[in-house]
Amino acid sequence: MVKLVAGDKIIECLLVIFDKDGTLVDQHSLLLELAMARMESVQKHIGKKAAAVWEKIVGVDLKNGKIDHNGPLGTAPRREEVLVAAAAFYLNGYSWSEARELAQRAYDEADDSMKPPYGSVMLEGVTETLRRLRGHGLRLAIASTDTHRRTVASFKALGIASFFDAIVGGDDVVNGKPSPDMILEIFKKTGSKPDEAVMVGDSVSDMQMGKNAKVKACIGVLTGSAQREMLERVADVVVASVSDLRVV
Repeated sequence: MVKLVAGDKIIECLLVIFDKDGTLVDQHSLLLELAMARMESVQKHIGKKAAAVWEKIVGVDLKNGKIDHNGPLGTAPRREEVLVAAAAFYLNGYSWSEARELAQRAYDEADDSMKPPYGSVMLEGVTETLRRLRGHGLRLAIASTDTHRRTVASFKALGIASFFDAIVGGDDVVNGKPSPDMILEIFKKTGSKPDEAVMVGDSVSDMQMGKNAKVKACIGVLTGSAQREMLERVADVVVASVSDLRVV
């Protein structure tokens, strides 16, 4: 076992599972670029009026550069957000079947128009921390609500894909966070056990997912949208950033 230090705790483990957005990369810049691409596609397919409804329903205010990090765009897997978008189309006069088809088409075109790393910017000190943890023999994995393809392509563009033994996206499992499905899939891919693993994330759902998967410890970071007091209710320890993690 490797001794991982997080705050005032020393946790013996072999596998560290990370959330992606808000934990390793800046969540706001990523979501803003994603929202802009999807807004342009939505306007193209159903016009500005419906696009304005779409903004509200997914939690976006592009005019002011604001994202609701607790809204559908910030938290939901893509397949769920497409259904939310379809509701905006439905409210603008389309039948439900037409709305779903149009929403899927708009999202596909928007995502295809974007290039890796899709607005992702590494948080300060994180790349070096991942390299250091890997160098000490820890296995690293990703559990992200983003799609598998986008996550892999983004990490390749950022030069960190080789650090990870397993990457699981929201489309790789039936149930998203806080269900344990992503972590259980990582266990299958790595041959790891719950008492060898820790979960690191910026949200309450990340911590709940770790608890539901019965990992050894859940570490909250303050680089996302959740406040310390929210994370402390469910996390075993809260630190400022992934860059604060070290090995002794």
